[in-house]
Amino acid sequence: MVDLSTGPHTHEMKKCKGTCGRQLPSDAFGLHKSSTDGRRHVCLECVADESEAARVHRVVEKDKQFRNDKEKLKKHGYRWVQKPDQPGPAPVFRWVLLVPQGREVSKEQALRDIEAAANPGPDDDHPYF
Repeated sequence: MVDLSTGPHTHEMKKCKGTCGRQLPSDAFGLHKSSTDGRRHVCLECVADESEAARVHRVVEKDKQFRNDKEKLKKHGYRWVQKPDQPGPAPVFRWVLLVPQGREVSKEQALRDIEAAANPGPDDDHPYF
């Protein structure tokens, strides 16, 4: 652990251990107290690139899950409809999910019901719909 209060403990140049592998000035690396020189081993640019890549990956995975859930709900007869949330001259609508019989249900509950119907447990004598 480096005591940064005693002053900067920096080197003139440092090699990035991230994807770029470049020699950069030490101030191109973020602070990290437990590092021997008080700086991270990956430059700020690589950290930002990794964060952006992780964010894009999360968005893609979330979109994939949304599409899978949407197809599963559609296959089992659920449907999304718009209902007025605030009537008036400029009405505000919200999306709600309806079971095949027309009752409103949350997406999470619908997915649980579908899963329970597909994989009934030993105590499940009746369908959830």
